[in-house]
Amino acid sequence: MDFRSNLYLIFEKPTKHRFGVFFQVLIYLNILISITVMFLETEKTLSEYFTLFEKINMVNIFLFTIEYILRLYSRKNKRVKYMFTPFMIIDLVVLLPFYLTIFNIDLGFLRGLRVIRIFKLFRLAKFNEFDKLIIDIFKEKKEEFLYIVIAIFVLLFTLTPLVYYVESKAQPEVFTSMSTTLWWAVTTFTTVGYGDMYPITTVGRILTTFVSALGIAFYAIPGSIFTSSLLDKINEKRKNKENEQ
Repeated sequence: MDFRSNLYLIFEKPTKHRFGVFFQVLIYLNILISITVMFLETEKTLSEYFTLFEKINMVNIFLFTIEYILRLYSRKNKRVKYMFTPFMIIDLVVLLPFYLTIFNIDLGFLRGLRVIRIFKLFRLAKFNEFDKLIIDIFKEKKEEFLYIVIAIFVLLFTLTPLVYYVESKAQPEVFTSMSTTLWWAVTTFTTVGYGDMYPITTVGRILTTFVSALGIAFYAIPGSIFTSSLLDKINEKRKNKENEQ
């Protein structure tokens, strides 16, 4: 077996390679260390260790870069297509902020993108099978999820004008436009309710109760669909393994 084939097994099928699990553990350990350092370097009380944190970040980026290159190299063909898979895009976004700073491009939000590296931990779940499981669920239930999303938008854009015309007369300095009222509708529908906007009229409060109740219902429905499908997939995989044995 050549070097490229060994790499492919290590990254894609680690349990079938002698050192596969060992290399995977090192990768995940590197991810956890990088996330921990990212949080610690924002603590001003630890300023004396900032130089150390910077060195650890350099090592993390070096290891992430090597991993990214080796993953591409392990593919004998369709490398371009592989580059645009979800996890490879995450890997690239993790590396992007560091290499942009080399060219004096240091945007704050790009540094914040480093936290995306935590999504690489999903590779650990059944060794890169979890993402396929989630994608299958969304593909199978796409019509149900699409219907729920459309229904939510219809309700929000129906209730927003009603609340606006009722509340804008009572408190014009709060419900200044339909767009600001839409913000109220979204936060109420998601049961967040920041308290920066709330109706004071009787009709407005009745509509708010209606929106809040619908929000709870519409968030429970997709959650139950997803949970049910996930359990079905897990049971199906378990039965397949039992039949193989």
